[in-house]
Amino acid sequence: MRKSLLLLSLFMLFGFYANAQSREVKGTVISGEDDLPIPGVNIQIKGTTRGVVTDFDGKYSIIVPDNDAVVLIYRFIGLETKEVNVGNRSIVDVTLGTDLTTLGEVVVTGVAAATPIKKLPFTVASVGEDIIQQVPAANAGSALAGKLPGVRVRPSNAPGGGPAIQLRGSTSIFGSSAPLIVLDGVLIEGTLADINMQDVERFEVLKGASAATLYGSRAANGVIAITTKRGKDLKIGTTQVMVRNEVAFENAYLSRSPQKTRHHSFELNEDGSIRVDGTGQGVPRIPNISDQPFPSYTNHVEDFFTGTTVLTNYARIQSRGANSNTMVSFEHQKASGGIDLHNGNRRYNLRFNNDQKLGTRFTLSNSAIFIRTQNDDRSRYIRTLIMMDPSADLNELNEDGTPFRFNVNKFSPTSEFNPFYQISNNSATSVRQRIIANSTLKVELTESLFFESSFGVDTWDTNSRSFQDIGYLANQGEPGRGSLGRGYSNRLAITSSARLAYVKRIGDLNLRSNLFYQYEDNNGESFSVSGRNLGVRGGFDFFGNVTLSPEDGLPFLSADASNTQQVRADNFSFSVGGDYQDRYLFDLVVRRDGVSLFGAEERWQTFFRGSLGYRISEAIKINGINEMKIGASLGTAGGRPGFTDRFERANINNGVISRPTVLANPFLKPNITTEFEAIFHVDFLDRWNFNASYSFQENADQIMSVPISAVTGRTSQVQNAGTLETNTLEMSLGYKAVQTSTFGLDFILNFDRTRQEITSFNRPDLPVNGGLGLFSRGGGIFTQLYGIQLVRSFDQLTLRPDGTVANIPGNLTLEDFEINREGYVIRRGTEFTADERAIMVTDENGVFTQTNIIGNGQPNFFTSLITNLRYKKLNVYMLWEYQNGGSIYNQGAQWLARDQLHPMFDQAGFPADQRKHTSYFLSLYNQNRYTDAWVEDASHVRLRELAFNYDLNKADMSKLGLGSVFQSAKVSFVARNLLLFSGYSGFDPSTGSFVLPVDDFNLPLVRNYGASLTLTF
Repeated sequence: MRKSLLLLSLFMLFGFYANAQSREVKGTVISGEDDLPIPGVNIQIKGTTRGVVTDFDGKYSIIVPDNDAVVLIYRFIGLETKEVNVGNRSIVDVTLGTDLTTLGEVVVTGVAAATPIKKLPFTVASVGEDIIQQVPAANAGSALAGKLPGVRVRPSNAPGGGPAIQLRGSTSIFGSSAPLIVLDGVLIEGTLADINMQDVERFEVLKGASAATLYGSRAANGVIAITTKRGKDLKIGTTQVMVRNEVAFENAYLSRSPQKTRHHSFELNEDGSIRVDGTGQGVPRIPNISDQPFPSYTNHVEDFFTGTTVLTNYARIQSRGANSNTMVSFEHQKASGGIDLHNGNRRYNLRFNNDQKLGTRFTLSNSAIFIRTQNDDRSRYIRTLIMMDPSADLNELNEDGTPFRFNVNKFSPTSEFNPFYQISNNSATSVRQRIIANSTLKVELTESLFFESSFGVDTWDTNSRSFQDIGYLANQGEPGRGSLGRGYSNRLAITSSARLAYVKRIGDLNLRSNLFYQYEDNNGESFSVSGRNLGVRGGFDFFGNVTLSPEDGLPFLSADASNTQQVRADNFSFSVGGDYQDRYLFDLVVRRDGVSLFGAEERWQTFFRGSLGYRISEAIKINGINEMKIGASLGTAGGRPGFTDRFERANINNGVISRPTVLANPFLKPNITTEFEAIFHVDFLDRWNFNASYSFQENADQIMSVPISAVTGRTSQVQNAGTLETNTLEMSLGYKAVQTSTFGLDFILNFDRTRQEITSFNRPDLPVNGGLGLFSRGGGIFTQLYGIQLVRSFDQLTLRPDGTVANIPGNLTLEDFEINREGYVIRRGTEFTADERAIMVTDENGVFTQTNIIGNGQPNFFTSLITNLRYKKLNVYMLWEYQNGGSIYNQGAQWLARDQLHPMFDQAGFPADQRKHTSYFLSLYNQNRYTDAWVEDASHVRLRELAFNYDLNKADMSKLGLGSVFQSAKVSFVARNLLLFSGYSGFDPSTGSFVLPVDDFNLPLVRNYGASLTLTF
C-alpha cells in the first residue's frame, strides 16, 4: 500500500513539474500580400524537431517550454522565413511577407539546390508560361523554337513527329546531338512529340557542358528540363477548372511549291496532247527544246494538299488545400498535315500531379502521364507528287476502272507513279502507349538539412502493321503479289536517386550543397516480321494469307529485325555552390559515372565543373544599373557510346553466324566535351536587360568506326578518334518599352552565332552523306558541303604546262571558251546548240573532283524577335526569326532537272534563235552528283508565331450574364508559320539536318491558323 501511494505521489509530482515547465502558445499566420490566413505553414520550435502546421484558417496551437528564450520558426514556400521570440506571450500572430532573398526567378536544374538566377555564375536559360502559352505548340519539343539564343529547333512538318533540337551546335561528328530531356525529374528516353504543351509551366535549358556537368555522361549535348503545372500557385482552399478548345486549319505553304517548267520538249498529237511510246513515256522532239505548251497544266501539290482541320481539346482541374495541391488534365489532338487522304496523328494525354505534406517534415510528390498515339505511317509520296507531269490527271481511272491510274506521268511513267494511287493502296499504322511517372519523397531532417528520394520511369510499347494487297501496280515490272508486316517494340527506362542537401546561411555566406546518387536501368526489345506472296486478294491482312515457296515449301516469311538490349549506370556526384556577401558567386561539381556502355577498361569516368561570378552591382552603385553580373565557368560532360559499339560484332543469317568483322574495344570511352563559358548580365534603367555569353567547346574522344589492320582478323573497330571544336556567341536584349494599366509593349531580341571545326580526325578521309560531307585528317569546317564545281570563270579552267585546257578533250586553249547566258563557261560557239555543255572543274588529267567546297550549312548568324503588345484586354504576340546565310542543297530541284521538269528548261519566253537544248540543262543536272549548281542560300525571314488574345475577367463575364459560372475567358486567334520570305526555290530553307542540310523532297512547310476559346471556372 505504501509503495502504491509513493508511486502515485511521484506521478502527480512529475505531472505538476511538467505542467509547470511547459505551456500552450496559439496564434494565426496571415500573408503580407493580401492579409489572408495561410494554411499549411510549418511552425517549429528552434533547436528541436517539434512542430505543428497551421489549419485551414491559418490558426495553430503548440506546446512550448515555459521560458522566455523560446523561438518559433515560421516557414512557407514562396514567403519569407521568420523567427519570432515568444517571450511570455500565449498568443503570437505572425505576418509572412514575400521572400525577397530569392531575387526573383529561381533555377532548380543543374545546381546543388534552388538558386536565384541572379546568383548563377553560368548560363541557365528559361522560358515561362508568359511566352510559351501565347501560341501553344503542337508538342513540348517544338515550343522552344525561336525563344532562346543558341537553341536551334526544327519542328517536324509531319503530325506527331518530334522536332530536331540542337544546343550550341553539334557535339558529335557522327552521333546524335539531341539534348537530354528531363520531365518533372524523369530522364526521358522517348520522343518529346508525346508531351502536350498546355500542361507545361516552364522550360530550363542548360546549353553546354559547363552548365550540364551535374548530368555527367548524358549531358554533352545539353539538358532541357520541363516542369509541368501542379496547382501550387492557386490560393489555398480553391479549385479551378480550365477548358480550352482550338480549331485550326492547316495546309502546306502552297505559294512556296517548287516551280516547274510551263513547256515541254515532247512531240504532240494532232489534238495537242503529248505523244507517248508503249511504256507511256513522252516521245522526244527534235530539236529537243522545251518550248511546247502542255495541253493542260495542273499544280498537283494543290490537288494533294487540300487542307485539313486540327482539333485540340484540353481540360484541366487544379486544387490546393492546406497540405496538398493537385492537377489533373486531359488532352486530345488530331492532325493530318493538310492531306485529306492521310490520317496523320491522333494523340490522347492523361496527367495526374500531386504534392502532399505528411506532417511537418515530409512531402510526397507524384507525377504521372499516360499517352496513347495513333499514327498513319504511310509515306506521303512527296517525291512522286512534285515529280509529276503537269498535264497528268491524277484522278484518271485505271484500265480496270479502279482509282487511280498509277502511270499517268509521261515524263517518268515507270518510276514516278501517281501519289493518289500509292497512298490509297497501301496501309501502315502504329499505336504507341506510354507512361512517364515519378515519385519523390522529401524529408526535412533539420532546418538546413534535407533528404530526397526519387523513383522515375519512362516506358512504352509500340505495335505497327503494314499491308499491300495483291495486284499493286506502282511497281517497276509485274504487279505486286502482296505483302504484310508486323512490328513490336517496348522500352522500360527506370531512374532512381537519393539526394542529401544542405542549404544554410552562415553569416555572410549562403551555402547550397548536396550529395547525390542515381541508378539507371534502361532495357527494351523489338522485332519485326514480314510476309510476301499472298494467296487471297481482297484485304486479308493476316499471316495465314502468306503462301508457300515453290522452292522449299516454306512460307514467304522473314524476321526482318530483332533487338534486345539493357543499359545500366551508377552515378555519384557532389556539388556545392553559393555566394558570399551576396556578390561573390561560386559553384563546384564533381560527378563519377559507371556505365555499362563504356569499355570494360574505362567503365568509370569523372566529370567536373568550377564556376566563379561577381555581382558588380552589389559592390558598386552605378546610376541606372539595377543589376550587373559577370561569371566564368569551366566544365565537362559526356556523350555515351551506342549499345553495340564496344562489342565484337558479326552477322547472323539463316541460322548461321558469319565471321566477325568488328573488333571489340574494351577501352572505349564516352566522348568528352570540355566547355569554357564567360557570361555578362545587366539590368538597367528599370526597363532593359541584356545577357551575353561566349562558349568554347572541345568535343574530344569522338566515337567513330575506324578501319584496322587485316592482321587483327577484323576490318574495323569503334574508337575514340577525333576532336570537334565549337565556339558560340549568344546575346539577348529585353526591353519593357511601355508598362501602364491600359497599355504595354515588350520586346526580346535574341542573337547567336556558332562556328565548328574538326581539329583532329584519326582515321582515313571519310566522305559522308554520299560525298556531300567530307571529314579528313587535315581537319576542316564541320558544316562544309563538298561536291563538283562547274566552271564559272576562266580562272577555274585547269591549264596544262603546254597551255591547253584539261577540263574537256580537244587540246583547246582559253580562247576557245566563253561565258554563256547563265554564267557558266562553255566551249565557244556552242551556245544555243545541241553541243552546249557546262564544264566541271578537273585536275590536270581531266578528271573531275568531288572534294571541292561548294557551301556551308552553318548560318552566319541567327536572330529572333519576340514582341508582346497589350492594350486593355487585347494582347498581340509575334515571334519573328531571321537566318543570315547558310547553304542548303536542293536535291529535289536536281531530280526535277533529271526529268526535264525544272523551270530552267522552259525556253518559250526566249527568241527562237536563243532557245537552249535540254542536253545543256541535263549537264547541270550532272547525273545527280552533288554539284554546286544546286546549292542555294538558306537566308530567310519567318513569322513563326502570331496570336491575338482577348481576355475577359470575372466582371466582364458578369456583364455577359455568365459570372455565376465562369471566372474568366480568353478568345484567341493563333497562327503558326504564317509568313516566310526567302529566295530559296523550295518549300522551306530550314529543312534537313543542321550539319549537312539537304532538301530531298522533304515534307512541305505546313501553315496553321485557327481560333481557340479558353474558359476558367
